[in-house]
Amino acid sequence: AIIDVSNPAKPVIIAQPDTNGTAYSVAIYNKYAYIADGNGGLVVIDVSNPTKIVQVGWYDTYDARSVCVQGENVYIADGKNGLVVVNVDKIGKPTNSSNGNISQVGRYDIYEGYSYGVYIQGSYAYVADSGKGLVIIDISNPKSPRQVGRYDTAGSAYGVYVQGSYAYVADESNGLVIIDISNPKSPTQVGRYDTAGWVYGVYVQGS
Repeated sequence: AIIDVSNPAKPVIIAQPDTNGTAYSVAIYNKYAYIADGNGGLVVIDVSNPTKIVQVGWYDTYDARSVCVQGENVYIADGKNGLVVVNVDKIGKPTNSSNGNISQVGRYDIYEGYSYGVYIQGSYAYVADSGKGLVIIDISNPKSPRQVGRYDTAGSAYGVYVQGSYAYVADESNGLVIIDISNPKSPTQVGRYDTAGWVYGVYVQGS
């Protein structure tokens, strides 16, 4: 849903495109919205005119749960398919392809894991991988991602947000977990907050 929040007391839905799958997550980059659409894969819509949105791309994945954009590459937390990297630099250009010229460039299979969340900072992808905890993947070469570190949280990692040297993990029944990632090869837990319910997503602003 696209919601006008210019008056926070009275938010108004101005568009609500229906995707084929279940929309779990969205990332905005330039004039495009990249939607992690569950078994509907990656859906790309042009939101330059929020009242007249147009789907411009689609890529079939296993179970897209979260998406993060860095330049011309989109990183998808794709359930048991692990981390998938697709190139979208030809989105919006003339094509006869039904997928809008989106192509896979790399993938990392997190063995026996289920990838629910992803956040990109610099040359690393931080993946919330359910029972495998936080998995840190070197993406300096997007065609050949490789794991460099992991922290096994006590719960099931569903969401992750990175700010500076810390990764904030939504760890389901274990609450919020804060992990020092200053050394990606050896992440360490530095804090935790036990929430009353189960935590599935997290966003950090300032302090």
